[in-house]
Amino acid sequence: MSSHTSSPSPSSLESIYSDEEIITRTMGDVIKDYNTEQLIDYLGRNNLKLIEADFKILRDERVAGSDFLELTKDDFHDYGFKRGPASRLAKFVEKLNETKLQAFSSYNTLDKLKEVLRKYKVNGNNITNIKQFNPVYEEIADDNKDLKRCMKEIILRLSNLETIQDSTNEATRCVFITSILNVSIAITRNLTNNEKIYIAYQDDVSGEDSSGRVDYSIKRYEDLICIAEGKPCNVEIGYLQNIKQLESASHTVRNLYNRNL
Repeated sequence: MSSHTSSPSPSSLESIYSDEEIITRTMGDVIKDYNTEQLIDYLGRNNLKLIEADFKILRDERVAGSDFLELTKDDFHDYGFKRGPASRLAKFVEKLNETKLQAFSSYNTLDKLKEVLRKYKVNGNNITNIKQFNPVYEEIADDNKDLKRCMKEIILRLSNLETIQDSTNEATRCVFITSILNVSIAITRNLTNNEKIYIAYQDDVSGEDSSGRVDYSIKRYEDLICIAEGKPCNVEIGYLQNIKQLESASHTVRNLYNRNL
């Protein structure tokens, strides 16, 4: 795989950077391919007040995601579930089959931001309360050919802009982000001697309750390493949408890992 860092030449910026998201998938579509252990893990994270004896029934009956979506209250009784969990599970199945995944772009209010922060036990209702991580730095020589090519590309694009201002639209921001990500991948390949790291544009990512396209995803083989977005200038809403995108990316990686066990 080449380490060339030039950006793609799409026929239409609108077609690549459009944030229109039409979500038709339901929550049931997400779990229909789950194996038994993936299903149990999912149910355990949904506050259904199940106990180990309930999970044992699912294991003994070898219930996978597609089976689970067909079960009724009577079916759960027949399997040996008590009335309480049988009723809760039957209602949960109905919800899964009827509830559509939410588009990332639908997370666009401060109330939803507060809800997500509470979910992850962030102390406070502001993004400044999110714990920061300490990045690991790698020194890059000033004469690195990929870096120099990237800087020339950015300078050329800056010189062609009519104006530079904080309200620059997403398509314009993505033009520069694309250059930076491509050179980052090229340098990473050289540092790690790994040619299997690549970038995908407008990649579909689906989680357990939200779905949509991300501007960029960085992958190694089938593994999703990270995602990147050219977010709007509303930093708080950008954080909120990125949290949901990262959450969905995490679900994707975990499910891929579990399927390969």
